[in-house]
Amino acid sequence: MTRWPAHLLNELHREWLMKKRYWFESVLGLGFMVTVFAGLLLAVVKVGGQPLEAGGADGLIVGFAVWLFALSASGSACQDVQEETSQRTLEQLCIAPLPLAGLLALRTALSLGFAVLMLLLALAGAQALTGGRLQGHWGLTLAACVLGAPALVGVGYALAGVFLLAKKAEMLQVITLPLVIALVALPAYPVNGLAALPYALAAATARASALGTVPSPTTWAWIALNAAFWGLLGGMAYRALEQRARRLGVLGHF
Repeated sequence: MTRWPAHLLNELHREWLMKKRYWFESVLGLGFMVTVFAGLLLAVVKVGGQPLEAGGADGLIVGFAVWLFALSASGSACQDVQEETSQRTLEQLCIAPLPLAGLLALRTALSLGFAVLMLLLALAGAQALTGGRLQGHWGLTLAACVLGAPALVGVGYALAGVFLLAKKAEMLQVITLPLVIALVALPAYPVNGLAALPYALAAATARASALGTVPSPTTWAWIALNAAFWGLLGGMAYRALEQRARRLGVLGHF
């Protein structure tokens, strides 16, 4: 247990160095996301024939903020495995004092922390874009996103396990982008059959609370249960796939 704080500080320092060295890539990626959202927002306003001040696009604005958080939660582990594999440094991670799954967990935790900050900034931007019309419960919105995050982390771990075996699977990571969009956009609130999908109920609850709805205790219980189920399932899938990759001796191959 004493190793975890030291490794957490090491990973935090590594993340800071990576962001500092490749700041242009980070800024460019964020700019791309904002540009895509602005184009989508403009298209919705033009098609609907209503100005932004009319409030017709408020749900889309909040949904974009929730989607940014969901994207970070689902993509951290698989992206780390893909990058370490392409750089041929995955085997070095496997001989670290912590297991590979533990190191991925630390990086995922840091990614989630950064995603929470981005979510808060995005919600503040949503408030500005809507001219203060959104009188939602931002604390409940944040709570729904964070409580449901383990479901997407589980999905990310399952994909990371696939990357350990199928080294050239970048398209699989690309496919997750519309998949996460679909999960965030599903009308799973109030609780219905769609709530069984990973993170769908958490995202729908976050959107509803941002628009002023107060979820019931039953809804929170279902979000926690969904997060625990998909998080555990993803962790089990990762463990099985990592063990198979070790048996086949392909961890360091690319």
